[in-house]
Amino acid sequence: MIQTYLLESAALPDPLFDGAQGEWNERLSSERMEKIRRIKHAGTRKQSFGAGLLLEQLLHHYAPGAKIQTSDYGKPFCGGVPFNLSHTADAVIVSICRSDPHMCIGCDIERIKPYERRIARRFFTGAEYESLEAETDEQAQAALFCRYWTKKESVMKLTGLGMSLPMDLYDVQGDRAAVDIEKARRWYEQSLRKGKEKPGFAQAAERLLCQYQRLFLKEYRYNDYCIAVCSLSDAFAPQIKRLYFDGQRLRRSYQDRYEK
Repeated sequence: MIQTYLLESAALPDPLFDGAQGEWNERLSSERMEKIRRIKHAGTRKQSFGAGLLLEQLLHHYAPGAKIQTSDYGKPFCGGVPFNLSHTADAVIVSICRSDPHMCIGCDIERIKPYERRIARRFFTGAEYESLEAETDEQAQAALFCRYWTKKESVMKLTGLGMSLPMDLYDVQGDRAAVDIEKARRWYEQSLRKGKEKPGFAQAAERLLCQYQRLFLKEYRYNDYCIAVCSLSDAFAPQIKRLYFDGQRLRRSYQDRYEK
């Protein structure tokens, strides 16, 4: 099963100014702590700190001693424990698969903001854009835009290509990503001819081209955040699990109030 965990990063201490930096140096990876030290904004530091705490606790439980590596396009991975992470203002999520070491996962979380017509017209499919324009309620329109965006990001992150993958190659109105396979193949072939892609491009792109019928999508809501997870399996947990930090470790919240 693919379970998604959420941590509110705004409630975390600042890892550089809480008097316990030495403890975090021992618990979190040197790469994570170095990244935190380079961040100037306190809120962004807390996001990175929260991501580190989630990964440290979850991977320590499911894969003790395993090391996190990074793909050519920046996607973190850990052998035998498929996962993906995302963070936005005040919240961090990690989606992890506990049963299939070969699973691919992508996830994204975003806070709902006003609908951005220019972005939708430029990056979304024609059908997605038309459905947004047909929505007359501004709040519903903004929520739909955020839903589409998080689902598209989750697909991009599953492939490992991130923003290198054009958003208009696939439609996310349903519970699967509907890939325009002919358009995607033309993009793939043109990219190869240009010869500017990184070494892992072909392998990452083939996740879209070869697994396009298995790009399952799951949506969650948490307060004013939209959350989306993409996977090659539809074995998603029905709810996300919220964790909180007690000063030493992450614990399960007893006040789970989530919508599907």
